[in-house]
Amino acid sequence: MKTKTVVLMITVAVMFIAGPANAQIRDETILTYMVLTEEWHDLIGGVLDLTEAEAEGFWPIYEEYMAVKGALWNERIDVIKMFLTGYDTMGPEVARGLLGASFEIDSKMVALERAYADRFDDVLPPAKVVRLFQAENKLEAMMSMEIAKDVPLAKK
Repeated sequence: MKTKTVVLMITVAVMFIAGPANAQIRDETILTYMVLTEEWHDLIGGVLDLTEAEAEGFWPIYEEYMAVKGALWNERIDVIKMFLTGYDTMGPEVARGLLGASFEIDSKMVALERAYADRFDDVLPPAKVVRLFQAENKLEAMMSMEIAKDVPLAKK
């Protein structure tokens, strides 16, 4: 599934980029990503408990949404990579620039979610659209927590 591919790409990218700053990716991070990669699609489907008609309309839109979201995650990974690469030598201008880039990605994510919420409304009842975004937020929070554990705070 495309969704599994997006989550796998995020996993591999985070594991790959941590090296330059001598950061260690913990086994727990790798395990979390492996589980999410394997289970993401099933977790979303299970939370939504879609009828056949709902599934027929939902999954093509969701796969399209995840492709766009995956591109935004790649942008986020690039920012993390720049942070890790320049961790020991980063000046204030670069640090502030990376923060601005992070804010911009967050804004794009919210815009994407709003746009696709309207599209999901066309094929799902409102409660299922809310459940979708709740489930996604929880899964992404798990991923973000693991990344946060492996990325150091900016130096003083």
